Amino acid sequence: MQNGRNGAVVLVVFLLYATAMIAQTIRAPFGKPVMLDGKIQPGEWSDATSLPMPSGGRFYVKKSNGFVYIAVQLPDDRSGFTDLYVAPESSGVYDLHASAKLGERRLQDGKWGEWHEWWNNDGWVANVSRVDSFDKRTFLPAKVREYQIERARFGELSWRVMVGMSLESRSNDYTVVRFPASASDWNTDKWLQIIFGD
Repeated sequence: MQNGRNGAVVLVVFLLYATAMIAQTIRAPFGKPVMLDGKIQPGEWSDATSLPMPSGGRFYVKKSNGFVYIAVQLPDDRSGFTDLYVAPESSGVYDLHASAKLGERRLQDGKWGEWHEWWNNDGWVANVSRVDSFDKRTFLPAKVREYQIERARFGELSWRVMVGMSLESRSNDYTVVRFPASASDWNTDKWLQIIFGD
């Protein structure tokens, strides 16, 4: 009886491990374009696929007339910024950064380079943080990041994506929360897979 119980425990652990290793696959439905204003207006994302994110955030995705729209709603009215990692099937791994600046970088030899160039966002845009004061550099709260990406920019019928949310704390430090939670920014195996099939 003991061996049977141990075997069942091993099987359950294996199944949980195997499930964690499989990337979740979703479809991006066709929907209406959105205003990239950093706000989730009533009905604006109701035609999108929506998934819960860690700590109470939400991830939205849809497509419309040659564009992909992605929104990252930060958890519990927290403020912060995002890195949207995109990996088309055959053309590299990219980090699309949206904070007070927009920037794009590409994974090279398994490493991310330092941010030396900003405003190099070719074929995509996102809302940015707005300055509240220049005297003491502060920004208005940013609770949502909305991206509009030309589908032709990364092509393909599917992309793998991961979100890094940098959430501001009361001490003005940032904590990074990833979605999917078990994913890393250099290995796409556990990233969410988005299918665009027309």
